Amino acid sequence: MYVDSHNHTSLFSADASMKAGELFLAARSADLRGVVITEHYEMDYPHFLNKELIFDVDAYFHSLSADQASIPSGLSVFSGIELGYQSHLVDFYNQLTSSHPFDSIILSNHLYKGQDPYFFRECYLEPKHIVFGNYVNELTEMVLSGIDFDIVGHFDYMSRYAPYEDPRLYYSDAPDEIDRFLSAIILKKKSLEINTRSINKLTAKGFLDGFPDKEIMRRYLSLGGDRVTLGSDSHDPSTVGCLFRETAAFLQSCGFQEVTTYECRKEIRTPIL
Repeated sequence: MYVDSHNHTSLFSADASMKAGELFLAARSADLRGVVITEHYEMDYPHFLNKELIFDVDAYFHSLSADQASIPSGLSVFSGIELGYQSHLVDFYNQLTSSHPFDSIILSNHLYKGQDPYFFRECYLEPKHIVFGNYVNELTEMVLSGIDFDIVGHFDYMSRYAPYEDPRLYYSDAPDEIDRFLSAIILKKKSLEINTRSINKLTAKGFLDGFPDKEIMRRYLSLGGDRVTLGSDSHDPSTVGCLFRETAAFLQSCGFQEVTTYECRKEIRTPIL
């Protein structure tokens, strides 16, 4: 029924463990209509890793072509990329994506004040409303930066690693900042990703309701935002398409009637059933 618009494989994403064939089989088991392989392209990542979070884009498309024979019947596989935002990379990223036939492009911010909170835990020493408000401001800067993209990745990224008693991002934490962010998405006609990896991480912390704040989603809708995209952000087969039906039902309860995916950079609307 749905397309999972955010997945990583071990061949091209340094932090992933699944092969393309495993992704395809997991997608069929999850009754998905399609998947997008969105490998990490995190140029100038500030932390040391054993392998860079970038990949050979030409090799990626060659591999995608070679994988066609192993795609199960009834499953569509789309090309994608997840760009890691930094302000000095605008021209570089635009040159990269304009030179290759991606179906969809996710733009994500994995950094807070120039460092990834996965490693930079000291950032959470500041009060929650300041940290989240600053991060949302960085997201707004990202959306308005001039980078050509389709989907805003995991806007609640800071919640994943936050040590606060309640790490979820609420509208009340930073209403002005969130309004500016949502308005920027609407102005640029981009889609807001609902990332089920974030939902899973909150559930693992013991929260029964890991979905985004309904007030944020309803505010987005009231401002004129109607583009939302489902992405599992899977790095292994166990989470492909995870919680999609539940998340779709959540979105419907907020007033959304469709989810948005992309093919050849053109949006496709699918009714929530």
